[in-house]
Amino acid sequence: MATDFRHVGITVTDLERSIAFYSKWLGFKEIDKLRFSPEFFEDSPTLYHQPDGVYCDMVMIESEDQKCVLELFRFSNVEAGPQAVWNRPGIHHLAFKVPNIPELYERMTAEGVEFYIQPKEREKGTGERWIFFKDPDGIMLELWD
Repeated sequence: MATDFRHVGITVTDLERSIAFYSKWLGFKEIDKLRFSPEFFEDSPTLYHQPDGVYCDMVMIESEDQKCVLELFRFSNVEAGPQAVWNRPGIHHLAFKVPNIPELYERMTAEGVEFYIQPKEREKGTGERWIFFKDPDGIMLELWD
């Protein structure tokens, strides 16, 4: 079976802040936006598990090469979530390939982006580096070159 990857959905606390972050540091651009009404969620309560009256704004952003799409969701009843843990089931980070990790790291650090690790070689002798950091909602992101 041929399978194409389509997108990842991420719930955020502030759409504009997240759009700005992913645009500035990863080159994403907005391609679509819409609002899911309370009736949308009420129509499928066993899928969405939202109380009556909840609505959600969604913005789709796309990488410059159009290979990655993120759907950013901001629910009217958004709640803070737990920090990702590597040994628990579920998605714990998103990874992106970018050029020049050291330069990007310096710029991001200067603007207060919070990092888990500084740039370091992924595997000895490969010259490929990686970094792990947090998006505005604490979602773990990985960059490697």
